[in-house]
Amino acid sequence: MDRRSLIRGMATAGAGAAGVMALGGSPAYAAGGGDDPYSVDVISKGADPTGATASDAAFRAAAAEVLASFQPDPISGAVPKKVLVIPPGTYLLTQPDSLLPNVNGEGGGGIVDGISITGYGKRLSRIVYAPTANDTTLWTNYQRYKNIRISGLTFTSENATSSFNYAYSSAAYGVQDTWYTDVEWRGAWKRGIGLDGPATTSNLNSEMGWDRCQVGGSYSDAFLVMGMTPAATQQDQFLNYWFRDCKVEYQSGVFVKNNRGGSMNFIGGSYILTDAASNGTFFQLGSDAPTRADSTMRLYAQGIRFELRGLGHKVIDSRWYKGSISFVSCDDTALSFKSWAPDAVTHTYAFNANGDRGPTVRYTDCALMGSHQVATGSAATTAGKLLYDGCRFIDMTSATGATGFLRWTGSAAPRYEIRDCLGGATYVADVKNPA
Repeated sequence: MDRRSLIRGMATAGAGAAGVMALGGSPAYAAGGGDDPYSVDVISKGADPTGATASDAAFRAAAAEVLASFQPDPISGAVPKKVLVIPPGTYLLTQPDSLLPNVNGEGGGGIVDGISITGYGKRLSRIVYAPTANDTTLWTNYQRYKNIRISGLTFTSENATSSFNYAYSSAAYGVQDTWYTDVEWRGAWKRGIGLDGPATTSNLNSEMGWDRCQVGGSYSDAFLVMGMTPAATQQDQFLNYWFRDCKVEYQSGVFVKNNRGGSMNFIGGSYILTDAASNGTFFQLGSDAPTRADSTMRLYAQGIRFELRGLGHKVIDSRWYKGSISFVSCDDTALSFKSWAPDAVTHTYAFNANGDRGPTVRYTDCALMGSHQVATGSAATTAGKLLYDGCRFIDMTSATGATGFLRWTGSAAPRYEIRDCLGGATYVADVKNPA
């Protein structure tokens, strides 16, 4: 049994007094009793689980105790010994940086290696962020925290200008290895998570994951922004991101905005844009001019059910000039029976945003609604290609052309290949350009 499970089990069982024996003679402690050497819960610091009064001071006091509980570690020198526990209830936070203190690691704070914040499950342990000031952030990671685990919590914004997290990483003060498990976001946000770093640093904010999380609400910017300063020369170095079996079911805005480049993996789950009257895009990939000889541009999506409910909804809007984009066994045809479905342009690529080139785009065993569109110019594609293999174009009976599935805007066609695909209920002829 891991430490977090032990903490939850002891709290649920009501093991209240120090001296109660568990696990072969070790003393068991009650969460909230103030005597547990391995956890501190916010109620023990005065948090109000009814949400009637603000709990900022209690959360800050609990975080301070966690950060003071350093123990020797053979790898990083020291890690916090205590876990921050948030029992069931609703907790109101009204001030920025109340979840963890905003301290610049480079400015004397140093790196904190290993932070665990755990609730009892999404919608059981709920944090409502309702700041009176606009454009604030619930928690800031400025070259300070790495190896972070946040689990079993729901975060709700009641101020649409608010953001959940801003993470700034440098080469010497990295903030990599953050994992969210069973975490939910609700309400209206400006931004969920923004990743940033200096112009000269590679490998920014790397190795982050979201496991069985739920992204709801709405975003005027995006839930995840990779490259908060896209003009910086190194803002293409965001590496290794995993979304696994998540429910991405939000009203409007962008789910992932990648301003320059990076490596991203999306495996399983349900992705739905819920407000038919609003605009929304799951993957928005930027086209800033390259300032490096090479960089990673990679998006991989597998086994995802996409649901687009309006003409303003897209699965992807890409302006990448190279790299690879893959969709494997994905389906966006849930509303293909609607009268507007044949007019929907659900996947778009700009092969003219940075020269006459684009990424290698591959669809394998996918069911696809509406049409796909490629922006081209008058010159032939010099790099990049679209490949459809064993797919079904549910609303179209021809592969290309003005009324076909794959369309382009310029006089020059992109490089493409369509093989063994269905148009509606019958196979379309295999086509290839150049032939």
